[in-house]
Amino acid sequence: MKIKLIAIVIIITIVGGIVGVLVSLIVAKPERRDFLIKARQYSYEPDRIEVNYNDTLHIRLISMDVVHGFYLENYDIDAEISPNIKSFKVRKPSLGYNWKDTSEIVVIANQRGKFRFRCSHTCGNMHPFMQGILIVKPNMMLFTSIGIILGLLIGLLLMFYLRIRNK
Repeated sequence: MKIKLIAIVIIITIVGGIVGVLVSLIVAKPERRDFLIKARQYSYEPDRIEVNYNDTLHIRLISMDVVHGFYLENYDIDAEISPNIKSFKVRKPSLGYNWKDTSEIVVIANQRGKFRFRCSHTCGNMHPFMQGILIVKPNMMLFTSIGIILGLLIGLLLMFYLRIRNK
C-alpha cells in the first residue's frame, strides 16, 4: 500500500510538471514589435525590453552624444551608432568585420530568457556599466516549477487522505 501511495505522488508530480511545461508553451501569437533605443553616456533608453517568444523585433538605434555600440547577447548582433544619425552600421560578429549600413535591426526573439545588450564601443569612463536587458517570455522554468510543486502538494494531500480513509 505504501509503495502504491508513493507511486501516486510521483505520477501526480510528473503530471504537474508536464502541465507546467504545456502552460508555458501557450504564449501570445507572435507579433511585430518596434523599438527606438536611444544611447547616451552611460545608458540606454529604454534599458529593459520585454517581448514574447517568436516576436519579430524591429530595433532602431540612435546615439544622443558620442559613438556607441549595441551588442545583443546570443543573437550575434553588433552595431556602431554615430551621434544624431538615423542610420548605423551593423554586423554579425561570428562572420567577422563585414559592416553594413542600415536603419533598423530585425530580430526574431526565438530564444527564451534574459539577454543583455551592452555598449560594444568604448564611450567613456563608465562604459562597462552601459547595458540593458531583453527579456523573452514566458519563463518556462517558472511554470514548470509551479506545476511540479502543485502536483507534489496534490499528490501528498491525496496520499494523506487515502491513509486516513483506510484506517
